[in-house]
Amino acid sequence: MGRFRLIDWMENAPAPARASAVPALVRSYVHSDLTREAREMIEATLTLLADDPSPDVRRALAEALSIHETAPRHLIVTLSQDLPAIAEPIFRRSPCLIDSELAAAVALGTPSIAKAIASRPWVSFEVADAIAAEGNRDAVLVLLGNPGADLDGEAFAAIAGRLGTDGDIREALFARRDLPLAVRQSLISALSEKLGRFLVGRAWIAPKRAGVVLREACDKATVFLAGSAGEAELAALVEHLRASGQLTTALLIRSMCEGHIRFLEAALARLSGLPATRVYALLIDGRPGALRALFARAGLPERSHAAFLAALDVWRDLDYDGREGDEPRYGRRMVERILTRYQEFAPGEVDDLLAMLRRLAAESARTAARDMMAARRERQRTAA
Repeated sequence: MGRFRLIDWMENAPAPARASAVPALVRSYVHSDLTREAREMIEATLTLLADDPSPDVRRALAEALSIHETAPRHLIVTLSQDLPAIAEPIFRRSPCLIDSELAAAVALGTPSIAKAIASRPWVSFEVADAIAAEGNRDAVLVLLGNPGADLDGEAFAAIAGRLGTDGDIREALFARRDLPLAVRQSLISALSEKLGRFLVGRAWIAPKRAGVVLREACDKATVFLAGSAGEAELAALVEHLRASGQLTTALLIRSMCEGHIRFLEAALARLSGLPATRVYALLIDGRPGALRALFARAGLPERSHAAFLAALDVWRDLDYDGREGDEPRYGRRMVERILTRYQEFAPGEVDDLLAMLRRLAAESARTAARDMMAARRERQRTAA
């Protein structure tokens, strides 16, 4: 059937037949070497089909045009403003839509439209930010699982802030290797608070006890995250902790007990306003008086200075022994020696820092024992 005969036939054909003929008409417009008159005639026919009373015909037109970069722009815009079932193919893959149109559709469209946009082969930072800020749960899940989506720290933070309590969203965020450490830590902190409310609500643990246990668990996870951070991410993590009130003396002492000098350096630099290089130099070989001045400038309570001084003395003296499983052994030796030295300065058994160091010592001993036995089982399994 010739092109013009096809156009004449479509004027009176039933809706199912018109819908089935749409792909051929679109292919003819996109791929054929047409005269100007023929191109104008086909484009006019397609334009009339965009107003066809049958949703099936308009859906077929949207499906056929959505994959072509040379599709008439006015048809793309018209179909994108149609019913959601018709507009979805356009939003899902049409290369003719610009970022501002996509972002506006996220804000003003239906949840299914936002989900379609989130599944596009490529989602720009601007559009991802819009979905993160205003998209529904299903659209955000699709976005997080889309390898073609560009997400920045702002988008991740917005998703965590809006939907971080949703288990599926949280799992999808944690699965992203590019999730900023500051956002990852905020999710851990929020999860700790949620778990605490659950335990207290079930009367499984006293409220104050739950606060201590979960805060220390969160601090432990935070120090672990800091250990793998690059310089920029470490600075961002420190700032997040400071802004959220989590950059506590207890957290910094824990970081020192585990030998994470870089985290302490970044934290003291941010709190004191001194250059990181200057702070590091003081931590490496600064005299006690200079270190106490640094701690005071950073706002650390005076009663904690002795603990930090003891930790730095041990850190300067203690090195890895280089044997298998040295890291947990190092951590145990570190905290035990800090505890021994700090007890010389502790005001008494009611000192909360002393109690915390004793808990850290017990925790490190258990961790070292578990790692030792796990290594032993692995050697036995390999030898078998």
